[in-house]
Formats: sequence, structure tokens, C-alpha cells
Amino acid sequence: RVVYCWQYIHCLKLWTAVLAASCAKSGDGDDETALMKSLIYPLVEIIFGVAKLIPTARHLPLRLHCVRFLQQLASSSETFIPTTSILLEVFDLKEITMTPKRIQKRNSDVKGVRLPVILKLPKEDTLRTAEQLDACLGEAFLLLNREVDLYKFAAGFPEFSVRICQRLRKFAKETKNGKFRAYARGNIELCEKNAKSITLERSKLEAAPKDIKRLEVLKPNNAPSMGERYDMAIAKERRLEAASQPALSKAAKEKAKTAKEDAQKKKEKEAVAAAVVTKKSSKKKKKKMELNESDLKNVDALEEEDEIQEGIDWSGSESEGDEEDSNDGMDDS
Repeated sequence: RVVYCWQYIHCLKLWTAVLAASCAKSGDGDDETALMKSLIYPLVEIIFGVAKLIPTARHLPLRLHCVRFLQQLASSSETFIPTTSILLEVFDLKEITMTPKRIQKRNSDVKGVRLPVILKLPKEDTLRTAEQLDACLGEAFLLLNREVDLYKFAAGFPEFSVRICQRLRKFAKETKNGKFRAYARGNIELCEKNAKSITLERSKLEAAPKDIKRLEVLKPNNAPSMGERYDMAIAKERRLEAASQPALSKAAKEKAKTAKEDAQKKKEKEAVAAAVVTKKSSKKKKKKMELNESDLKNVDALEEEDEIQEGIDWSGSESEGDEEDSNDGMDDS
């Protein structure tokens, strides 16, 4: 529960973005950038540990999130961080080759599964519906193609692609879904094409593949780098995602429309109430200002002098009053 939650995944996503941004400043050569780049290895180990903590079919979306983090780190730092072991484990799940169930949910408003907003699949009928299979396998093939695109200029790509081709050929024979079979064959053709060209290019190198320190040693001068290819792939994916959003049912559309209208009416009522209150307060302020102005304009009252009668000895009257009080006291005695 502590690890498999959105709070932990968002922390991993944040640190991945921070370290990826620090790798973009590698040309500065300062100590801070080098220190940030040194944190990539421990973060990669943590992400691998999270992905392999509970390798069940229900937590497949979370593992695909982890693959995205690893590919982002690999593209920004131009480091070999293979994620094929996680992706190929998807095709080993027994639910993949089973015939999907047709389940009609009356309360379901969205037709489809959106993997970016979930960490695990439902407990009942996990990976047994056509929507779940389409979403998970489509994401796995997408990330597998991106993995091939990231390392297609590496000297060891022909050996790297052998395992991918073997597993996808087996999957193409086992699956009964024509769309998934086409995905697998397309990925196999891409691997074979890149492996053939890389084998031809590395035969011209003087150094052996094991002695090569640079990852993209066979990249042409006019070809984009790993980071640029990754950014272009992400931009293309976002455009496709925006064009193919899950369709809402009629009931959900009406519900959303009603909620929008209610929110608009509530907003208008609040605006009217606020205007009334503002109008009343402005009237009170105006009235007070008018009273203050009338007092300020009454200058004659300020210029009036107190009328004092001259010739009155106030001290004598006080002494006479004291004498009368004393005489009354003596009479009483």
C-alpha cells in the first residue's frame, strides 16, 4: 500500500523529470549537474524494484508506468537502460492468449480503459475483457517500439533485438487476434531492418563492439539524438491520444451536459447575489460619505464662540455656598 499508490508513483515521476532536465544541462559541466546525474543509477534501481515487486496481471498498468520512467531517463542521459524484460513479461501472462469475455456494465459511462489514470486493473475479470486487452497490449507494443527506436543506433542492437524477435514470433503463433498479430509482425520487421543496417555499419568500425564506449556510435550526423527522438515520439503519442479519446455513452454525455448547465446557473446566481451585496454596501458607503460631507460643509458651527457673561465672580459664589452649608450644619446641632 505504501509503494503501490499514486503518491509514490508521482514522487518517482517528479524525480525522473528533475534528473532528465538536469541531463539537458550536461554542457555546463558544473558540479551540481554531475551530482544530479549521479542520482540516475539509484533511481533506476528503485523503479526496477517497484516494477518487479508484485508481478501480477492486475498491477500491469503500474509496471507500464515504470517503463515510461525508465525510457525517459535513458533518452535524456543517453544511457542503456533496457526495459524489454518487463515488457516481454506481458506476453507470458496466461490471460493474453485466452478468449476475452463480453461483459456489459450498465453503470459504465466510459467505453474503454485509460491506462494513464489507473495503477491496477479491477479485481474481477482482470485482463479478461476486450477493452483491457486492447489497452494493455497496445501500450506494451507502443513501448516496445519506442525501446527499439531508442537503441537502433547502438553497436549491440542486433544482439539486443534477438530476444524481442523470438518472443514476438512465439506470440504471433499463439494469439488468435489479427490486430495483435499484425503488431507483433510489424515490430519484428522493424527489429530485423535496423539489425541488418547496424550489422553492415559496424563492420566498417575498427574497434570491437565491446570496446566502444559511446552508445549511439553508429548514428548519422543528420539523424536526431535519443532525446530528440523520444520527444518526437511523445508529441506524436499525445496527438494520437487526443484524437482517439474513449467515447462517452449517451447517458454520460447527458449527465455531463446537465452538470455543466447546473454549474453555470449556480455561477450566475452567485454573481447576481454578489452584485446585490456590492450595490447595498456601496449605497451605505455613499450615504455615510454624504453625511460626512454635510458636517464638513457646516463651517459656521465651528466659527461660533461660547457666550460668557462678564462681571460674574465664580469664586465668591462657591465660598457663599460653602458658608451656607456650614451654617445649616450648626443649626441642626
